[in-house]
Amino acid sequence: MNKLAEIAERLKSSGNILVTSHIMPDGDSIGSLLGFGLALQQAGYAVTMFSVDGVPERYCFLDGSEKIVEKLLPEADYDCVVVLDCSDHERIKPIWEQVKELLIINIDHHPTNRSFGKLNYVDQTASATGEIVCRLLEEMAIPLDKSVAAALYVAISTDTGSFKYQNTTPAVHRVAARLLEAGIKLSEITPRVFDLRSRSAICILGEALNTLRFSEDGKVAWIALTEKEMVSCGARDEDLDGVVNYAKNIEGVEVGLIFREKSDGVVKVGLRAHSIDVSKLAENFGGGGHVRAAGCFLEMSLQAAVEKVLNLVLTEVENGRNH
Repeated sequence: MNKLAEIAERLKSSGNILVTSHIMPDGDSIGSLLGFGLALQQAGYAVTMFSVDGVPERYCFLDGSEKIVEKLLPEADYDCVVVLDCSDHERIKPIWEQVKELLIINIDHHPTNRSFGKLNYVDQTASATGEIVCRLLEEMAIPLDKSVAAALYVAISTDTGSFKYQNTTPAVHRVAARLLEAGIKLSEITPRVFDLRSRSAICILGEALNTLRFSEDGKVAWIALTEKEMVSCGARDEDLDGVVNYAKNIEGVEVGLIFREKSDGVVKVGLRAHSIDVSKLAENFGGGGHVRAAGCFLEMSLQAAVEKVLNLVLTEVENGRNH
């Protein structure tokens, strides 16, 4: 793995920088992308911020979010590509052919990261990629203004579940303090990110809870949503953010799952656990993530995906009880 100082020096000599993150972005990917991109722009660098799937509506309140280019990557002579919060190149598959020959700087915190960049900095102890971005900006002597700090706070607070997940550390609290000192107001951020929900999000939550099922021993709970249900509610992928926790956070449940059927014949699977390493389970299906939160995609029917993943999860839970 490369040192953060080495990456900082390489970036300092770059004239045209592309900053991007994974498909179907979450708070950490968008917050890191926006925070890093804005900070570089303010420091005088030529920067293109790109997210193929755009910015989820709940994060559009962040200053500068309108600068993030979506869908088609602009043609340009990029000196380097900074890929944030991606465990492997499949997570930027829509633009991989355009960027694979460039200098790719891979910055991430997922333990399943495959070090696909020419320069790689992967810190599994970091609570979020946003935390690493804060350190990188400090290494580059780039100050944090309010808009940059707000974006990075969203990155960190979402990946720590508003500082309640197991990945919350003393170090990340110190980083959060720095962001607060930059002038951000939690009253302008927290309600938008964690509390407000659209009608479509509430509609699909109702549908999700109607599908909730349990294993015979009650240790595994899962939700399975069809594309028809998504369309009926007018729901988007971002409306499912956090829904899997309704399955996980039930008394007696060890693993919670959500299956989301998509129109292209792919099923997106989210896995959450209290004590089992679900990143290893996800890797069996070409996915990955964190020890307690991971995901994967399966090209099969919704019913087949539920059966295939459940068989493995139930076996793992049984093995866990026997050790």
